[in-house]
Amino acid sequence: MKIPFNEIVFVEGCGNYIKIVTENKTYLLLIAMKRMEQLLPAFLFKRIHRSYIVSLDKITGFDSDCVYLKDKELPIGQLYKGELEKAVIIINDTVTEEFSADRVHKIPFVMNTNFSNRV
Repeated sequence: MKIPFNEIVFVEGCGNYIKIVTENKTYLLLIAMKRMEQLLPAFLFKRIHRSYIVSLDKITGFDSDCVYLKDKELPIGQLYKGELEKAVIIINDTVTEEFSADRVHKIPFVMNTNFSNRV
């Protein structure tokens, strides 16, 4: 089975399985979450929780606790706080350098242009 990266909204861990969620369909696969994380390009996807990997392109905003997608909110795990902000450059009137727990970061934002993390 081939699913284009640009169609993936997020990946959810479900025990020994994962759900790959696209805008139109959900796929259930027998593969470990860690292995799926290794297969996805790091410059397009970010692990935000032990049970979630999200497409950076599909995020509409985030705060210290949640990632906001078009129709869904996903939790950000304690181990992954701060990692999402490192993966994106936030564009408001100026580039935000400090992360405030009480502030929700809304779009527009762009992916980090440092592509040295490509898999």
